[in-house]
Amino acid sequence: MSEGGPRVVLLVGSPKGLEKSASARLGGAVVSGLEERGWTSESIHLNAAVASDLGRRELVETVDRADVVLFASPLYVDSLPAPAIRALELIAANRRVGRTDRVPRFVPMINCGFVEASQNDTCLRILQRFADGAAFEWLAGISLGGGGALTQRVRKAFDLLVEAIDLELLAPVEVDRLTRKPIMPKWLYVLGGNAMWRREAAKNGVRDRLRDRPYQRSAA
Repeated sequence: MSEGGPRVVLLVGSPKGLEKSASARLGGAVVSGLEERGWTSESIHLNAAVASDLGRRELVETVDRADVVLFASPLYVDSLPAPAIRALELIAANRRVGRTDRVPRFVPMINCGFVEASQNDTCLRILQRFADGAAFEWLAGISLGGGGALTQRVRKAFDLLVEAIDLELLAPVEVDRLTRKPIMPKWLYVLGGNAMWRREAAKNGVRDRLRDRPYQRSAA
């Protein structure tokens, strides 16, 4: 956390937290760029925040003080992890009955394990509804496939996003184009993913059981 200047709050929806998750790494890259421009920052792990009365209170109070709310999360079945959903519900409810004279700008960053970033589109539409309900200003929706890899191309997109946030501009179309572009051909991504699962299966002594179908009904 840094002191002074306009404030960005990073909300991390990944259960892995602030240290190990791809979501925190992606959000942190944008936060670092803003800090270099004099912004202050605070990061909140939503799983931990919603687990206690104190955490929930600090969550909504911190969001109310923000100029920009950056929300970074993995995709879970076209939506978000349950604690992240709960956190957004708390934020929206608080803003409906509390102060709404301050209107933070909202930037969700959703990453998924599919190679196609378009898998995140339903989730981003859900987050647009949330932004409307919470009286946030929608700035941009960032969609990343390929497990949220922080490639050179993604870093370039984040530089453009940081500049837009800092100068209070609309995010350039180039940001969406750069973040949505697949990190590699689909066939290569699938090949690498299959190799990873075979390696993990061998490490756990179940290499010969990868094709098991334990829930398939046997023929009558």
